[in-house]
Amino acid sequence: MKRVPAQLPKGARVYLPDEAGRKRQVESRLFDVFTRWGYREIVTSGFEYFDVLALGTDVVLQENMFKLVDRETGRMLALRADITPQIARIVASRLRDEPKPLRLAYVTNVFRWEEPRISHYRELYQAGVELIGLEKPEAEVEIVAMTIEGLHALALQRFQIDVGHLDFFRGILEELDVDAERTAVIREALSRKDLSTLERVVGDIKPPPRVAEALLALPTLFGHAEVLDRAAAYALNARAERALANLAELHRLLRIYGLAETVMLDLGEVRGFDYYSGMHFEAYVADFGASIAGGGRYDAMIGRFGYDCPAVGFAFDIGRSLSVMETQSVAVDLPGPAFFIIDFTTDKTGALSLARRLRDLGASVARDIIRRGLDESVAYARAHRVRRVLVVGSPRTPAGQLLELDLATGGERALAIAAVLENPMEHFPELRGTNHA
Repeated sequence: MKRVPAQLPKGARVYLPDEAGRKRQVESRLFDVFTRWGYREIVTSGFEYFDVLALGTDVVLQENMFKLVDRETGRMLALRADITPQIARIVASRLRDEPKPLRLAYVTNVFRWEEPRISHYRELYQAGVELIGLEKPEAEVEIVAMTIEGLHALALQRFQIDVGHLDFFRGILEELDVDAERTAVIREALSRKDLSTLERVVGDIKPPPRVAEALLALPTLFGHAEVLDRAAAYALNARAERALANLAELHRLLRIYGLAETVMLDLGEVRGFDYYSGMHFEAYVADFGASIAGGGRYDAMIGRFGYDCPAVGFAFDIGRSLSVMETQSVAVDLPGPAFFIIDFTTDKTGALSLARRLRDLGASVARDIIRRGLDESVAYARAHRVRRVLVVGSPRTPAGQLLELDLATGGERALAIAAVLENPMEHFPELRGTNHA
């Protein structure tokens, strides 16, 4: 037989059943957090016209989109590389008259052409929210608090939230008279925490002494609330002062939530410069070299689609979350079917009736359709994490009865099939907690 090619494109990933089960658990836990905070799901298309998506994305992300041509119109299509611009367009075009705020949640995939990194592929799975129509710091605190609750929901330990505010840096830039190229070098040096490059560039551009001091101080403005006091000396104008006031109020509200100790302020963090309009953050876990969640305020994005409206949001990277959970040995329960029915009869009436009755009560039921020995079928059930095996037509039970094997306890008993069909919950108490009509 000819061997079928099995190689995947670079950056692609397959989730086998156990991996897919863990992935679904992560998504479900996070989405449960979102719904408890009052967010409702939104589902967007996996592709749109490129020129429409481009309105809400920066040039770098546009270059990393997967593109194709619409055969009908000849227009360029693109797979979504970021769901937030899609939601911004939907809010501007279809939800602008809805009462604010809008609380929208999603679990989805995005596609980006980039070199694969730590637990990062070209098809990324994300779970996140967008809070539309609130410009107050309470909105920012809400998404930070939800992020922390999400980390707890995933049972992760030793994490911290790094919070910055891009308007503090932008305020300093307003005092400089430099071109975009020099600005980009400064941003890159700050992003890498590259002090030597930063010192060299500042030396080359020779800004006023107080501006130079502020630029060189940025990498040191990292810590808890005391950072705000130190940063005040470098707030060179009203824009930077407003940024500090915003962070001070955010930190005060986080203290009320009891979450302030989890948060570190970082005024030297400038990643997301072209995306976020103010406060932004990333969630890090100890001994993992990349953030697993991030977000911030993006007030200008919806305006690109013709509707000025404040907005803030965040997203978890599902793949990275899974990797961190594995690193921290977070147990994820992956139960198999509740029942596995083995049938040695020829007419199948008893087995099929049991399967339907139990499924109607909300139970997961699999049948062993392959003809094989009992020991082999039970071994198969164990391998698939089955709780109870029901054997119809066993030589160890008379006609009209089944043999139940409880694989969790090792117990076994004979039950009348008619009695089980009449009142399954009497014999299997766990059915009382299932959803059924």
